[in-house]
Amino acid sequence: MALITQQIIRSENLRRIYHLIDRNANISRADLAGITSLSKTTVSSLVDELIRGGYVVDCGAGVSVHQGRRPNALQVDGDSNVVAVISWRRGRLDIALVSSDSRMAYRSQAPLNAPEEGVEQIRRAFFEVLLPAAGSARIMGVCVIIPGIVDEERQSLFSTVIGVGHDDPVVPQLQQALAGYPLCFLNDTACLGYAERVFTPVRDPYVAYVNVSKGVGACLFAEDRMLRGAGAVGTQFGHFSIDRDGPLCDCGNRGCLECLVGENALGRRAAERGLDVSGLGGRRLLFSDVAAMADAGDEKARALIGDLGRDLAYGISNLIALFNPSLVVLGGTGVTLGPAFLEEVRTALACMGFPEFVSRVRVEYSRLGLDAELTGAAQYYIDTHYDFSGNTQQRLFLR
Repeated sequence: MALITQQIIRSENLRRIYHLIDRNANISRADLAGITSLSKTTVSSLVDELIRGGYVVDCGAGVSVHQGRRPNALQVDGDSNVVAVISWRRGRLDIALVSSDSRMAYRSQAPLNAPEEGVEQIRRAFFEVLLPAAGSARIMGVCVIIPGIVDEERQSLFSTVIGVGHDDPVVPQLQQALAGYPLCFLNDTACLGYAERVFTPVRDPYVAYVNVSKGVGACLFAEDRMLRGAGAVGTQFGHFSIDRDGPLCDCGNRGCLECLVGENALGRRAAERGLDVSGLGGRRLLFSDVAAMADAGDEKARALIGDLGRDLAYGISNLIALFNPSLVVLGGTGVTLGPAFLEEVRTALACMGFPEFVSRVRVEYSRLGLDAELTGAAQYYIDTHYDFSGNTQQRLFLR
């Protein structure tokens, strides 16, 4: 038991040291000892292990503000380590290799004609595209992102967007298809929210990230911890009802945010406003289309943006009453609705909810692009699951 405990402690310390080197380029061993309160001998041993493992490089003498010998600077070896990330979407797979220092090393897409093709297409995308693209770089693991529920307790997935149910054997099938590689399933909104937390200067202790895309999702952070509920499942903010007599949602509820504010609802919402979409040639209406129409002076498009903003604000006002964040970040494709949508949310929110809470909340657009879903997934996996002592192989993670 003592041996196992020591192994766990060393594994956690390796991750902690790696994390600090990743976030502080050219940091020295002495700086690491000062930050962690570990002894210089322990830090040096951990750093040497990371160097031998090929995760960190010693860049030689760095810059010092003190007299005497300059300490050696340390950096993460992003060229030699990558995470394979596959985002399972309706109609396509977004595939990428993300370096361990969060650079996009490779990026592409693959068509997906039907949900039942998902497992086979993911297998092919990994072995026929990503594995060759990685070359000599070590693949630290494979992250599969879905727009839905990742249920750790039941080891299953559920997504109305991609047509996968709790009883579908997707998890064991992908374990078998990608045997030999650590496999991690992640929710898309959680990946975007984590990226916002890690890659931007946001330092508010209580933050709500709201993903407005084809559906609607939310990710909550309290003092740097991502909150989760029973079964390790996060919020299902998109299925918060704001109209009990509203349209029927795929989840079986009525008036969900997802079927009122999500991009998949735009066609119906546009028809209700009498918006002319004949110029789209029959393709699906997007948030960016509505924004372009509004910018061109279309009053019905402007009215639709107002409808969407007020409906989202109503949902957010209730989220604020429950969670009391100081910052709400709006991300996803919804940001393409532009400044008018953000201003509508802010204006409507000021007139809703519990004033004592709402008055303190800032609402801002995400500072990151949609690729942050991929880099956020890779960073979350490395920060949370990867074992730098070499015990990560063939493990399954669901978050």
